Amino acid sequence: MALKPLCVGIALALALPGSYAAGIVADGGTATGVLTAANGHQTVAIAPPVGGVSNNTYRSFNVSSAGADLNNTGINARTIVNQVTSTNPSLIQGAVNVLGPRANVILANPNGVTVDGGSFINAGHVVLSTGQVSFSDITLAPGQIQRDVVLTTNGGAITIGGGGLTGTLINLDLVSKQLAVNGPVTNDYSSSTGGIRAITGNSTTTWNTGFSPSDNGHDWLVFLSSPRVPGAGYAVDITRAGGLTAGRVQLIVTDQGAGVRSLGNIYASAGDVVVTTNGDVMAADGSIKAEHDIAITTPGTVSLHGAQMSAAHDVTVNAGTIALNDDATGPSTLSALAGSVNLTSTGDITNTGSVIQAGAIAADGSATGGNVTLTANGNITNRSTPANLGIIFAANGTTSLTAQGDITNDNARILSNQDVTLTAQGGIQNVIDHTSGVNDGTPVAYSHTGGSFLFFTHATSGFDVDYGTVNDPTQLAYIASTSGAVKISGNNVTNSGGIIQSNDGRINISAKDTFTNGAVFSGQASYSRSCWIFCHSSASSDVMPYGGTIQSGAGLSITAGNVARNLGGNVFAIGDIDVTAPVTYAQGVTGYSAINQDHGFKAFFGSTWAQIIASDVGGGFSADGAVHLTGDAVIDGGSINGVKGVSATGTITTARAPSTTPVQIGQHLGLTTWIGY
Repeated sequence: MALKPLCVGIALALALPGSYAAGIVADGGTATGVLTAANGHQTVAIAPPVGGVSNNTYRSFNVSSAGADLNNTGINARTIVNQVTSTNPSLIQGAVNVLGPRANVILANPNGVTVDGGSFINAGHVVLSTGQVSFSDITLAPGQIQRDVVLTTNGGAITIGGGGLTGTLINLDLVSKQLAVNGPVTNDYSSSTGGIRAITGNSTTTWNTGFSPSDNGHDWLVFLSSPRVPGAGYAVDITRAGGLTAGRVQLIVTDQGAGVRSLGNIYASAGDVVVTTNGDVMAADGSIKAEHDIAITTPGTVSLHGAQMSAAHDVTVNAGTIALNDDATGPSTLSALAGSVNLTSTGDITNTGSVIQAGAIAADGSATGGNVTLTANGNITNRSTPANLGIIFAANGTTSLTAQGDITNDNARILSNQDVTLTAQGGIQNVIDHTSGVNDGTPVAYSHTGGSFLFFTHATSGFDVDYGTVNDPTQLAYIASTSGAVKISGNNVTNSGGIIQSNDGRINISAKDTFTNGAVFSGQASYSRSCWIFCHSSASSDVMPYGGTIQSGAGLSITAGNVARNLGGNVFAIGDIDVTAPVTYAQGVTGYSAINQDHGFKAFFGSTWAQIIASDVGGGFSADGAVHLTGDAVIDGGSINGVKGVSATGTITTARAPSTTPVQIGQHLGLTTWIGY
């Protein structure tokens, strides 16, 4: 006498050790039968459908590499529900195939689901869940119902092993408290409306079973709610070996404080990547790529560490904090190839050694793409590292930064081929890194007298100047536009060692308090003179100014509520320069050059000659048009020049004209003093 299919399944479960080895075993609660072939392949005779849904319950649901069939022939269910009622987790290592008409498939196991080399065949929508199953019946007509499936999830994990999960599905939904992806998850059905969706955390979801298993025009998830319980850590964790690839990828985390970490690759091959969470979103060394848009929303932190985030159209991030960082693998990149980048933060936005870019420039020089817009309720910082430049760039649109705090561009680049606009309630700084020298560049003189012989005295004197070191002269700070205007507005605006430039447009700078433009000086100068019978002198200087340049290919206006100061820098415009401030300073900074001579008449007597020349450097306002000053002006080693004239509503005072002067440190006795040294 042959065993019934149910008994075969039970006998196999008793014969094999462990819950995974038991395979698929029905629990007798539904009219579900299981047949097992000699090679381990199992066939499930599913229960008759109610309202289009075949409900099947099991003691265990494990699929070996031999695979399993869900036989829908003659049953014609639109949705096949498989729920585990015991405490056994599920392991899927082979193919789950729907025989007969295509059907949607739901596997629900509150104890957890692991997929390692699993796949689904002839299935439309597939849901893997750690939720509890219930049903919601809708009366369509007398005697006709639609049975929707409700999943209530408050625990359990879905784990994807190294063998991964594959299928050609209308959509793959992973619904669990936690999701760990340690292998590739691939949905080969490429559609902008279907793909892979993960819902993690506590949730209640309702699935509309009235849709055809081949309907990719409707989302069969019709209701999602969550109590938003407190959470922590990463509810979705994708390792370097893991990844999600589908037409569309959506990650939803419902628990408060739980986030998403991806060290692998997320790729939406036809649509969007959408991440919604209440915790942090972190990507490191992997990539997030979409053939349409990328949208990330969280009150937590969004951070990239050597990771690449790229959308064919737009990238939109709304977060508490946004941070891009480079690492040993290289810079992070956040780019929108044909669209715009929009970053909005309730806190700070920081770009360190990384690239934020909208659009691209083709080989023929044509540009595509939209705008780069950064809006922060805190500070915005763009900073380079020794290995990588920090770059914010719009190839074919505008670059706009708005901060309630400060905006700092440190050795980095804020660029656009159209307008560049920086607006801060705090200060705006375009600066370069500089290590201060001894005494902050003020000359330090020395003199001492040694022993005497007859009437010859050994005397040594000289001075040293140390302006410090510019840490990386190749990484000056740029705020620049090739064809648009540059507009900068803040409480204090400082360009220290940086360059502000517009090739064709105006530059407008407005400081509520103080505007400062200054070159940063680097290098050392020294002079030494030693006399005993003969005098020997030597001089050296490698003092150089860096940056402090503001250059407009059109007009230039500067407004300051208190002081406008140009300290060793250069302000230049093809058109007019308009400066509005109570007082404007044009101040030069002392630079040094060295002259050494060790031949000639004095050298014949054993002496050498050297000289240090001090010159005022920078501090100039220069226009091919006119210079208009509203307020007073003081020239202190600098200059104010306009080809079409200079005018002021106040007084222009020249405290000190620019000069070049040999440095004197006094006379000393010695043979060379007798011959006119």
